[in-house]
Amino acid sequence: MGSPPPRHSYRPEVARARDPGSVAEAIRTAVASGVGGAVEGLIAGYHPIDIAYAIEMLEPEERREVFRLMEAHDAAVVLEEVEDHISDELVEHTEDEELAEIIDAMPPDAGADIVSRLDDEQAQRVLELMPDEESDEIEELLEYPEDSAGGLMTTEYVAVPAHLTAGGALERMRASGINPEGAAYVYVVDEARRLIGVIDVRQLVTLPSSAGLGDSMTTDLITARPDTDREELGRLVDKYDLLAVPVVNELGVLLGTVTHDDVVDAISEEHTEDVLRMAGTDTRDLLSRSSLAVALIRLPWLSISLAGSITAATIVKLFGVSLGETLVLLAAFIPVVTAMGGNSGLQSATIVVRSLALGTLQGYGIRRLFVRELLTAALMGLVCGLVVGAVGWAFFGGPQLGLVVGLSMFVAITWAATVGTFVPILFDRLGADPALASGPLTTMLNDVFGLIIYLGLATLLLNAFRGM
Repeated sequence: MGSPPPRHSYRPEVARARDPGSVAEAIRTAVASGVGGAVEGLIAGYHPIDIAYAIEMLEPEERREVFRLMEAHDAAVVLEEVEDHISDELVEHTEDEELAEIIDAMPPDAGADIVSRLDDEQAQRVLELMPDEESDEIEELLEYPEDSAGGLMTTEYVAVPAHLTAGGALERMRASGINPEGAAYVYVVDEARRLIGVIDVRQLVTLPSSAGLGDSMTTDLITARPDTDREELGRLVDKYDLLAVPVVNELGVLLGTVTHDDVVDAISEEHTEDVLRMAGTDTRDLLSRSSLAVALIRLPWLSISLAGSITAATIVKLFGVSLGETLVLLAAFIPVVTAMGGNSGLQSATIVVRSLALGTLQGYGIRRLFVRELLTAALMGLVCGLVVGAVGWAFFGGPQLGLVVGLSMFVAITWAATVGTFVPILFDRLGADPALASGPLTTMLNDVFGLIIYLGLATLLLNAFRGM
């Protein structure tokens, strides 16, 4: 690989959007041709982002060949943009010296992500091959959890003392050679590097060169601690329209910043995880092309639903003794009761999980939300219960079974909404991902208890009717 430009240099060229499929096909053709220099000449004409999107469509041998021929700074862009399983594969087939050169060309936070997935021995070898300053930055970032502010932050930022003028701050920023995405703000620190103010670069460039920073900086600071969760970072960026969030320790010392694009990527990843878990799978499902691997990922989740279905069948068998022939009539409405209860529970669970993710639940209040969902479910249950009760009356030719079906529908929907609201909050309080509670688990609970409610009420009411 060729020599990289200055570390973390910004590449401002704008390329027209290219279809990843056509780029991948062109690369595939060049690799298959075997013509010397064909692949190098082709990839030189593409932006690294185009190659990153296309490289995931190539076969493993093809993408390794492409990656091997790329310049270090372009390879760094590709390694940062592709999915983790692709980057792991590329890293596995890259020599330590070349890998150290590539990681050195990456922003520290992105480089730390790559190093964190290496085994201890290789990570140590790669870090030793890098310049001391860069390896020290990465080792510092590796101390923090990947999904925290410390794990997401970059140590590339512009920090200046308060006595500088606007002109002096701009000169300091130019001399830093920092990537523009990390230069949205200039941070003002004291002698101990404690953060005391911040000034937007867009404001800074409009100030007279002689203007003092102390008179122009903002002292009402929005900061994060290293252990701040990525969801909380997302709320800060969204609420205050920030381009970056400074990360400080308990003494207020500036440790780094988390840029807007890193927050967006982290929140997108979090949202994807939540959606997949609510559907009963996880992110590995997106990354595997093997049917066997996907099946092994999904089966544990489906086993929860299977256990619920077996339990439901057992419940029907047990109630068959007391209900006798009436069970055959009631069985026609079992799918209706369980499906409506499941849908109601999923609606409530989705609202709660999303509220927890956005942080809006804190302002609204758990008790208030719980009461709202309960009343909403009761209203929906009343309407659905009246409709299905009327249909049951017409089907069975009598009011008794219609009443059983209608009342069961009302109770099942109310119960399902209660479960859908309570369980995600409980998981959140226990430190587990609330999205886990919103898929197969909630469905299983609603199916099982929906049947118990339906057949239990039928047994009680029909026995009462017979006694009249």
